[in-house]
Amino acid sequence: MDVTGRTLIGPPENSWPGYTMKGKLLSHKWENCMTIDRKSWGYRREATLADYLTMDNLTNLIAETVSCGGNILINVGPTHDGRIVPIFEERLRQMGDWLKVNGEAIYGSKPWSHQNDTITPGVWYTSQKSSAGVNVYAIVLDWPESKLTLGSPVTSTMTNVTLLGYSGAIWWKPDGIQGLTIYVPAIPVSEMPCLWAWVFKLENLKS
Repeated sequence: MDVTGRTLIGPPENSWPGYTMKGKLLSHKWENCMTIDRKSWGYRREATLADYLTMDNLTNLIAETVSCGGNILINVGPTHDGRIVPIFEERLRQMGDWLKVNGEAIYGSKPWSHQNDTITPGVWYTSQKSSAGVNVYAIVLDWPESKLTLGSPVTSTMTNVTLLGYSGAIWWKPDGIQGLTIYVPAIPVSEMPCLWAWVFKLENLKS
């Protein structure tokens, strides 16, 4: 499963999760080849639930890989007769649900000038060209309780902030020359756009 929708020309650089990236943009084309079972690329009958990556693990890996300019290949191991067991099916469906909401920040995206935030940990950036310039996506791994401070973006008077999958207004304020504070609304669980790794879209930034 390749979730980035990019094309690699020439041999990719393969890596285990977190081994090559370390939060930095790589200068060459590369692909993070990994597997949902922490211990095997094939099916293991004796595997326990703890052996499988959670959706928190997977969204973290997707965000980090894409923000650092890589493709990500996520493997599931079928049984000897070609069946996908329920735990793998569940993870694939969960990733599909997450990408339906947040795919704009992943498919066809490009690395931004910053890979992760300079103030708040657990925030990864991607970008997309738009008719007005460049849209920046802040992928937030942990839901902020009331506000989110981002140190990397430089806002303008035209900057607009939205939460992918949420139709309500998002209020924010600039923090001096660089950075902004986003006031996160109290969204009921039943109305949350997704269950893992939320994405704030930043339009019309200066940089």
